[in-house]
Amino acid sequence: MPIAMDLPVGPVDVEPPRGAIVVALGDDVPALVGAAPAGATFYFRDAGEYRLARPIEPKPGQTFVGAKGAVLDGSREIGEVGREGALFVATGQTQEGRRLATGEPAPGAIRAGYPETLYIDGRPLRPVASRRAVTSGTFYFDYDADLIVFADDPAGRKVEAGVTPAAFASGADGVTISNLMIEQFAAPVQHGAIQGGGAWTIANNEVRLNYGVGIIVSGGSRIVANDVHDNGQMGLGGNGAGILVERNAIHANGFWSGIDVFWEGGGTKFAVTTDLVVRGNHSESNHGFGLWTDIDNVGTLYEGNRVVGNDGGGINHEISYQAVIRDNVLIGNGSSGRGNWLWGAAIQIQNSGPVEITGNRIDMSGGLNGIALIQQDRGTGAFGPYRTAGNIVYGNTLVSRDGAGRTGGAADHDEPGLLGGGNIFEGNRYFMDDGPHWWWGDFPSGDDWEAYRRDTRQDEGSVLSADRPDTSRW
Repeated sequence: MPIAMDLPVGPVDVEPPRGAIVVALGDDVPALVGAAPAGATFYFRDAGEYRLARPIEPKPGQTFVGAKGAVLDGSREIGEVGREGALFVATGQTQEGRRLATGEPAPGAIRAGYPETLYIDGRPLRPVASRRAVTSGTFYFDYDADLIVFADDPAGRKVEAGVTPAAFASGADGVTISNLMIEQFAAPVQHGAIQGGGAWTIANNEVRLNYGVGIIVSGGSRIVANDVHDNGQMGLGGNGAGILVERNAIHANGFWSGIDVFWEGGGTKFAVTTDLVVRGNHSESNHGFGLWTDIDNVGTLYEGNRVVGNDGGGINHEISYQAVIRDNVLIGNGSSGRGNWLWGAAIQIQNSGPVEITGNRIDMSGGLNGIALIQQDRGTGAFGPYRTAGNIVYGNTLVSRDGAGRTGGAADHDEPGLLGGGNIFEGNRYFMDDGPHWWWGDFPSGDDWEAYRRDTRQDEGSVLSADRPDTSRW
């Protein structure tokens, strides 16, 4: 289901760019691009499916613009299908993509990291390990015999197999991609259907149903106003300096690649970035975290995002350094972590700091925890030890309607370092019943508000009230 945004995301009506090379349905697009000079502009004139047998490799400064309804599709439509008893068989399936992270499966997943996918009417089917295991909604790829076996009747339906690893893949700088739908690419794990170089602008695209990641970028890139949803492993990610991620709808990612989303998956994950800005995005109903920075991110800003119903948690800043997390709305995140320590928080800081966390509005109801500072033994990174230290949590509003959820700090390594590391909660507002909502080291979490403040000296100037606000208007 599309996410309502104040301003449009995804493809919009555009005028054909002057001087553009026109691309029509049926053209060999990679060949056209290869023959054109750096800086050329391409206009996908026709609504419909441009099926790519190989990735487009942009040159520096090239621009790609689609008329509304132009689709870049990484699958091959399966025509004639045989019948073997109750099963259907597609022959001649020789595609075999790059297998990565096969040792990082989600519980119960089969063939995690195998990017080949079968789609029926735009729905990805789940792989199984043998022909005998095939049932409705699943498929078996017999790589030795070049067969795909499935149980759902294909009559009158669109049956497609993902074959091409990316729509765009290049290390060239300064590329622009806009106004395209990009779908059903067999992108490997940790790789994008858009796999970008430096200073790319990716704007107003719809990126969906790709096996690995929807969009991956490098330093200086802008990801703006895209609708990124239903990708198998993750919505978007990248690394480098000066990346902007602004006003995107990021939803329903991470459900079907078979990769453990707590290894990497969900809405977003950025690593080794400097001055990353994540602003004004709507991240909702992803499997895993809504927004995630993990490994040596410094100078990160999360601002004005709306993060709703992500089952692993909301915003997670992990084994990283200085950041600001401010003025975000977070509702119902972390449901898959229920009852487990301080995991599954709306805002979760893991072995990171200093982070300023302020002005955020958090409704824990339907999710799990509020703001969590977590210290473990995570070693040392590019800018020193990974320590949960110097984090200041102030001016936030936290709501719990169902009696669940905690806020505070916990450690299973170097608890004195956490408690004495300059981590401060102050001037926050808590709207919930009194009870075990606060955790601070070995403080007995069954105690009440007054005991918590007296024994920990945290949350000075904070208030507790049972008069809960109407968060439906947030």
